Amino acid sequence: MAAISAGEFERIFKDLYRPLCMFALRFTEKTEDAEDVVQQAFADVWDKCSHNVAIANFKSYLYQAVRNRSLTLIAQSADTGQTTEFLADMEDTSEEEQMYQSERDARLWAAIDELPPERKKIFLLSKRDGLKYQEIAEELNISIKTVENQIGKALKTLRETAVRIYCFFFS
Repeated sequence: MAAISAGEFERIFKDLYRPLCMFALRFTEKTEDAEDVVQQAFADVWDKCSHNVAIANFKSYLYQAVRNRSLTLIAQSADTGQTTEFLADMEDTSEEEQMYQSERDARLWAAIDELPPERKKIFLLSKRDGLKYQEIAEELNISIKTVENQIGKALKTLRETAVRIYCFFFS
């Protein structure tokens, strides 16, 4: 495919941006770096398309570009004395498995984003930030029972989503 329309590019961007960010985050460990890597990969693809460079499989091309850019960023960080401890673990996982995990993670985060605002806030304070129920209750000025109920409802919703994700990938 030598040329791609702006509408088609936008569709690809919307479909792949979040999974690619999750993929890059496995390498970069920083959300801002992951987003920068993905945005630059998309900019490069758009530039190639505008110069009629053929890209046969955009998804594969973008994952490879994001992987390469992420590794370059890591190498540059290592040159400045910053290191990542999990890089050896990444080598044990196939690229296909990494893509699957990134897409699964993106779907899970999309489900978290769809939780009602207060439930999402309570859930993230617990699971992402590691706060105990008592700490959440104090911070939000609500009862511990409310925290327990909201976490329970969020987990139920996310379990249902996880089943749909599993069915999507393994059907």
